[in-house]
Amino acid sequence: MSASILILGGTMEAAQLAHALAAQRPDLDVTIALAGVTRAPSDMPGHVRIGSFGGAQGLADFIQRRGMKAVIDATHPFAATMTQNAVEACAITSTPRLRLDRPSWTLPQDADIVFVPDADEAARLVARTSERAFVTIGRKQLAAFDQVRDVKLFVRLIDQPDAPLGLDDCTVIVGRPPFDLASEEALMRAHQIDTLVSKASGGDSTRAKIDAAAKVGARIVLIRRPPPPDGDRVSSIEDALGWLYVHV
Repeated sequence: MSASILILGGTMEAAQLAHALAAQRPDLDVTIALAGVTRAPSDMPGHVRIGSFGGAQGLADFIQRRGMKAVIDATHPFAATMTQNAVEACAITSTPRLRLDRPSWTLPQDADIVFVPDADEAARLVARTSERAFVTIGRKQLAAFDQVRDVKLFVRLIDQPDAPLGLDDCTVIVGRPPFDLASEEALMRAHQIDTLVSKASGGDSTRAKIDAAAKVGARIVLIRRPPPPDGDRVSSIEDALGWLYVHV
């Protein structure tokens, strides 16, 4: 009987790991869990589960019910609640857990870069210093910008929102990564962007906006990552596969 493992996904790294497992570990029965934030998640091998588990205990119940032999948390670096739920659920069930972290960006030298602790501080900085800001932090934290006035906001989302965002002066740009440098630079020049707001997510698929902002002379405002949990942690697909060979 195949051993079952769970990948907590929703990222490019999770999809890459699922494809690598399909090619190299056909002995494993892989389930990929997605939060269901995007409307059209990428196709990937294995069983795909969409939706909430209902907290740490709900995840623990799922792990026990499905007999999962290992859990790989490959969620977004800012999905702190899901990561903490994984820590607690794996502790409850005594299940081996690995955090697959995407590498942080090596930032361009001589760029105007400001790190802030959260979206609220990013919004306050934009309100004080910007005229035309490109905001790429996803939908959930956009409420931080609802009091920003006299700044033209260009907000990029993966899906077109169902309702107006409630921001004062906002244009929605719909796009799905990966993005390339030439397109990102052209977008910023066309909209005369003076500030880029991003989470310090890392990885290759959205790196181009950082380099493009540096090229056009825009300030780069980065929201710091939450601290990673204790426990096993790798930053490559190869190392994740190696970890699985040891544990499953």
